[in-house]
Amino acid sequence: MSDARDDIAFIRQAVADGRAFAFGRSPDILIWGIALAIGFFANYAALEYRPGLSIGWIWVLTLILPWAFTLRRVASRAPHRLRPPMVQAVSAVWIGSGIFLTTLTVAANWGDALREGWMNAVVAGAFGFCFFATASLLKLGWMRIVAIGWWIGEIALFAIRHRADACLFSGALMLLLLAGPGLYILVRGARTAP
Repeated sequence: MSDARDDIAFIRQAVADGRAFAFGRSPDILIWGIALAIGFFANYAALEYRPGLSIGWIWVLTLILPWAFTLRRVASRAPHRLRPPMVQAVSAVWIGSGIFLTTLTVAANWGDALREGWMNAVVAGAFGFCFFATASLLKLGWMRIVAIGWWIGEIALFAIRHRADACLFSGALMLLLLAGPGLYILVRGARTAP
């Protein structure tokens, strides 16, 4: 009987550790959502009002600055300190997906594949995965709703992939379904902090 209690206590502690980590990372989610929205809105404006205008420098900034913000903690973390397993799992989901999306974006840009219009849908699908995995690991049901929103957005983005509106819609998704949850977690965490 004590083994079952110990197992339950371990699981509760793992979920609590993961939630504390997620609440601590809410500024990262907020910054990424705002930065990516700026990139998508700038892309929309360039396509609609200044066709042929190169805004690559805006995309460089909207990727480098949030990565610098996110990785600041990695550099400051003590190397000998072992993080709890749930924290490692949630971190791996987000960092791994971020690396995947960044490298895919760079590769698609170099290969001139971004013109095909599928990248916005891939980004939405990846964020849906991140929110769904985080919701499952941390038992946060509301994040499943966010994941579903991303997947619906993925389908819509694929349907409008060859229109400038896809960038406008992607920017709105970044604000609503990335920056929004980041802000929600940040405010909720501030309210529940001792």
